[in-house]
Amino acid sequence: MTFAENLRRLRVERFLSQRELARQAGLHAGTLARLEAGATAPTTRSVRALAATLGVEPRELATPHEVTELQRVLKNAAQVQMVEARPPVQRES
Repeated sequence: MTFAENLRRLRVERFLSQRELARQAGLHAGTLARLEAGATAPTTRSVRALAATLGVEPRELATPHEVTELQRVLKNAAQVQMVEARPPVQRES
């Protein structure tokens, strides 16, 4: 299971809304929504805060390797979007 799937599963098992889990973990509700959607990578601080709030070990949410890999993938995807969004360079003849 991915970090996002583990996070959602643990939150639902504890009957917490995204807003309530975010509040208890000291995160913004929008951040938690993006984490569950897999749209953003968690920081190690976020993983630790969420794990503590959910009463699990951080490795039950995500391994350090998974967090690093997710950050890398999302960073690369953002760079590709930036390149694709640039207008083409026009050269003078």
